[in-house]
Amino acid sequence: MVTPGLHQQDRTSPLRPHAHEHLSLCQQALRCCECSGPARIYRRTRTGEAICGDCWRPPDGDPVDLICQAIAAVAPEGEPAAVRHAVESVVPVGNVYLMFRLLWEIEDTPGILTGEGAQASARAARLITALTAAGVPVPAPACPGCGQIRPLIQVLGGRRCCLHCYRKANSTACGRCGRDRAIATRRPDGTPLCSICMRHEADRLITCFLCDRVCPLRRSTKDGPLCGTCYRPTMQTCSFCGKGPRRCYRAATGMPRCDTCSRARRHCVGCGKDKYAAARTEDGHFCETCWQKNPISFNPCRLCGTVEYLHSYGRCHGCVHDQKVHEALSRDGVLRPELEPVRDVLLAHGPKTGLRWLERAGARMVLDALADGTCPLTHEGLDAFLPNRSVAFLRAALVTARVLPERDERFTALERWITSTAEAVPDDGERKLVQRFATWHHLRRVRREAQGRPITSPQAISVRAGIRAAVTLLVWLREHGTELRLCTQGHLDEWIATGTTTRYDARGFIEWCRRNRHIGKGLQIPARVKLSLVQPTDEDDRWALSRRLMHDDAIAIEDRFAGLLVLLYAQPLTVICRLPVTGVVIEGAKISLLLGERPLLLPDHLDKITRQLLARRRGHVTIGVTEDSPWFFPGALAGGHLSDFHLGTRLKRLGIYSRSGRTSALMSLSTQLPAAVLTELLGISPETATAWTQAGGNWARYAAQLPDRPNPRTLDVISSAVAA
Repeated sequence: MVTPGLHQQDRTSPLRPHAHEHLSLCQQALRCCECSGPARIYRRTRTGEAICGDCWRPPDGDPVDLICQAIAAVAPEGEPAAVRHAVESVVPVGNVYLMFRLLWEIEDTPGILTGEGAQASARAARLITALTAAGVPVPAPACPGCGQIRPLIQVLGGRRCCLHCYRKANSTACGRCGRDRAIATRRPDGTPLCSICMRHEADRLITCFLCDRVCPLRRSTKDGPLCGTCYRPTMQTCSFCGKGPRRCYRAATGMPRCDTCSRARRHCVGCGKDKYAAARTEDGHFCETCWQKNPISFNPCRLCGTVEYLHSYGRCHGCVHDQKVHEALSRDGVLRPELEPVRDVLLAHGPKTGLRWLERAGARMVLDALADGTCPLTHEGLDAFLPNRSVAFLRAALVTARVLPERDERFTALERWITSTAEAVPDDGERKLVQRFATWHHLRRVRREAQGRPITSPQAISVRAGIRAAVTLLVWLREHGTELRLCTQGHLDEWIATGTTTRYDARGFIEWCRRNRHIGKGLQIPARVKLSLVQPTDEDDRWALSRRLMHDDAIAIEDRFAGLLVLLYAQPLTVICRLPVTGVVIEGAKISLLLGERPLLLPDHLDKITRQLLARRRGHVTIGVTEDSPWFFPGALAGGHLSDFHLGTRLKRLGIYSRSGRTSALMSLSTQLPAAVLTELLGISPETATAWTQAGGNWARYAAQLPDRPNPRTLDVISSAVAA
């Protein structure tokens, strides 16, 4: 179902740069069948090949309709609405990929819907259960072990089976009691233990704080652990079923419930889903999430009097947050003066998100080091804990609050990466040569291109690709019995011929070495032949997507605005995500966007969307100051913007691909506007604008006709097409 790409001969390439910079060993072992690059491979083609999210394209057709048609062929008497509801219930809403996986499984294994469900995946088994519950006459599969019609919730020998057969097959003699039971764990020497004997192992015994006996743990309380004899559960009348007195849970909340009601799923009147009920009111049951938002569950805090859903022990989230921050940064109740700005930063944001951040192991480790004085409050001190995602959140919050000076984190990470990557070169002289090449060629170039601003992700990826190729070339030369100063053109030709296309990235390193006389004058690596895989979006599809973004209020306002900038004005994602709020120029009833040298007047529908986004934009900052972000698309880090990768992922869910959409928009605009207008209004470089307009109309008389033309700021062609 996936069209093969032009670079499929390079599927084993380990060096192609990719948007994911930090990959585990398991993730590095996978290669995308389209781009050959290492990535977080989370998708598979119909033939089972791994493919990254950037290259995967959904096949034609609606997968839900196709699955319903396949079910109708087996059970034609089923109600179409019930069949469709059952299909949509087994896959998250909007996940086209999982829908197609389910469709491919049904098509490749037709017997799944005719009684051979033991061969189905977990998703297909849930579909059969949902169809049966909806009254669709699909035969329920029998367990291959016992032959009875039971839920096939386990996998045994590559086939689904019932829980009884699974436990029976996995039972063995317990090493402690000798009974034939299911194995819960094993001792360090491999002795199997059942679930009962496991509780009596020495490392699982506790000392009861009431009777001082050493016995298995029954319940942990705030006073200490309790054994089964001393533990006395709360006996109350269940607020759900009204029966009692019974052993009830959550009695302190005023909504006690018995064990039976705690394990029963009920319809939530708040979200409309079947979940475990947390409370029961006159209107019905509420799940935990909806109950915490319902004003009925609010109570006054015993410390500050704030009325909300309390966190614990009669305290609100704000009071608990204050206490935990003080405990994390102080020792023996004393907070060092230099850590007071850190405390103010941690308390500046919402207490709920702050409490979730404090629960992270990485956050506690950093705060403990700051409190102990082992970590100085500097960038270098925080760098000692990398890689740690919590450090990025804390650093961004401290920089925004001006506790730490500003620093280009992507550039600093690139410098660390170059130092660690160069260690793979065995020769000390060649290792220093790679470091000089990275410093004086790549790093100097990206500094010049950045013009004092933080470098972008594509710039960092380009540098990494060149350094990887250089290091790999030096290692390859050593493995073949030579070195860089003694290599010949034959060595370079052999290296290129026996590898993947990513080896062409070493061309810059060879040219730099030749200019600086580290190799012979005649050595060179040819330029890579660029075979563009970008197919422009069909013009009709582009306008259909644009009209959908203009009028569909169900789509997030951020995705609508970003998608329109891609499809109408050919803006790259790196520019969109870094668009400042000051780039919006409001002139009375009209609004303009500063993408180039002159502001671009927006059409009416996009004008409305821009105003809505200005009023509703918000970030997802975990910790840090809550002052208004200067970015049009605020990010998760304090003072930062949304990443271009995350923005591109959101647009792909809508069927908008940045490179394809931009190519189609530029093809259309270049035939109707001169290069000068494209440069002034859209921020495109003069060289790029000229190259695109070469195939367009004749603009030789444009300057003579300019006084008679209307203001090109409006881009009337876009306004009229969108309005249509």
